Amino acid sequence: MGQMMWNGLSGIQAANAWIDQIADNLANLETPGYAAEEGTFADLLTMQVYGNATDPSAADRVTPPGWRGGTGVARTGEERDFSQAAVVRTGIPTHLAIEGPGFFVVETPSGRMYTRAGNFIWSRRADGTFVLATQTGDPVLSTSGQPIVKPADAPSMTVAPDGTVQFGRGRTAKLALVEIGEPSSHLIPEGDGLYRLASGGVAVFARNSSVIQGAVNASNANETTAMAQLVAAQDFYEENAQAISMANQLLGLADTIRTSGG
Repeated sequence: MGQMMWNGLSGIQAANAWIDQIADNLANLETPGYAAEEGTFADLLTMQVYGNATDPSAADRVTPPGWRGGTGVARTGEERDFSQAAVVRTGIPTHLAIEGPGFFVVETPSGRMYTRAGNFIWSRRADGTFVLATQTGDPVLSTSGQPIVKPADAPSMTVAPDGTVQFGRGRTAKLALVEIGEPSSHLIPEGDGLYRLASGGVAVFARNSSVIQGAVNASNANETTAMAQLVAAQDFYEENAQAISMANQLLGLADTIRTSGG
C-alpha cells in the first residue's frame, strides 16, 4: 500500500507538470514566434516479482508468479514544437517572418541567442544610432556578426526573401538567418522567445528558409488541443488523488485489524 501511495503521488506530480505546460501554451497563444511546449512521461522502474518471492509461504499472500508492477511515473523530457506557424501580416516594415525552419540571430548580454519572434523594432543606442532589435532591445545580427544599423538619412528599409536589407538606394546588409538540426533537442529556452544553443547543436546559414517583410510568425500553440489536454490532465490528477485516498483507507483498515487482533 505504501507503493500504491507513492505511485499516486508521482502521478500527481506528473499531472501538475503537465498542467503547467498546458498553461504556458495557453498564455502564449498570441505571442509571436512562440514554439509550443511538449513533454514526455514514462513509467519509473517496473518491478518483476518472481515465483520464489510470491509463494504464499514466503510472501504470506498469493501473487501470480512473474507479476510485474510499476513504481510510479515521471516527466522524462521537455521539448519545443518548432513546426511552421501561420504567417500574420502586420504591414510594419521592421516585422519579419520566416518561411521554413530558420532562426534569426540575436546578440544578448548573455551571448548569442536564436529566435523566431520577428516583431522587431528600431532600438536607440547610447551613441544615438538605431539598430534593428527585439522587443527587449537585443540587436539582430547580420551575416558579418554585426548589428543592423539604420542610416540617419535612410528614407525606408526593404528586406528581400534571402534576408538582404537595403536602405533606400544606399547601404545594404544581410540578416543572419540560420538553421539548426533537430532544434527541439539542441535549443534551450531562455525566455522572451530566445533560445540558446545546447552542447552538440550546430547553426548553419539557412538554405531552406526565406524572410517575409511586414509580417510575423504567429504562435503555433493550438487552443483546441491545449483545452483537450487540460481535461485529460485534470482527469489524470483526480485518478491519482483517488488512488492515494484509497491507499490511505486501506492502511487505516489494516491498522484497525492489527490493533483489534483480527
